[in-house]
Amino acid sequence: MMRIAACDDEERSINYVKKLFDDYIKEHPEIDAKLETFTSTLELMEARDKRTFDAYILDVFIDAQSGIDLAESIRKDGDNAAIIFLTTSAFHYKDAFRLNAAHYLEKPTDPKEFNDAMDRILNSEEERCYAVKDGDGIRKVPVSDIMYITSDDHYKDIVCRDGTTYLVRETMANIREKLGEDYFYLLSNKMIINLKRILKISSSEITMEDGKTFPLPRGTYRTVSELFLKYSFD
Repeated sequence: MMRIAACDDEERSINYVKKLFDDYIKEHPEIDAKLETFTSTLELMEARDKRTFDAYILDVFIDAQSGIDLAESIRKDGDNAAIIFLTTSAFHYKDAFRLNAAHYLEKPTDPKEFNDAMDRILNSEEERCYAVKDGDGIRKVPVSDIMYITSDDHYKDIVCRDGTTYLVRETMANIREKLGEDYFYLLSNKMIINLKRILKISSSEITMEDGKTFPLPRGTYRTVSELFLKYSFD
């Protein structure tokens, strides 16, 4: 059984989360999961001393200790459980990103968005892979590990998170189609970036997880920054 803890000091809000969860489980009876609700961070921390949770649904503004503080305590304990933040403000997107949150839902919580978040943490799907030639054979590369693809005429360099690069002879259009994920963005006709692997973004450039920086084409900052926020919590 998967144990999920939800914490919000507003009784109406925590009851609504419970209803959303119960409705989700009714639609997915094959999922073995249980939700425990708490109205204070102290209650939740005491419960964590007695049992382990696989995921947390935390209001950003709970009590004396915020949901962000609580999430930091969870991470400092070495707990890599999925965390979903609930809030009335988008102000804490950066904190949620820093804490590797699975999702960031704004109140009032939309049932479809809540269900999407549950799908993400409760359902494991087979990793999509991209096939590349490697020596005399073929290697499957998880597409989520690909950070960016750059073009040098007919050849394309595929750069992965671990520093591995693969040289392929294929068009950018074919590569995008085979990647099959919306979070790959055509930054220019010579570059595709993984929006989930952006470390930071400014009005003039993006920095990827490996420290590489690339200029933002004129007029694309708003679009790319919005997509960056969207896919950072996917």
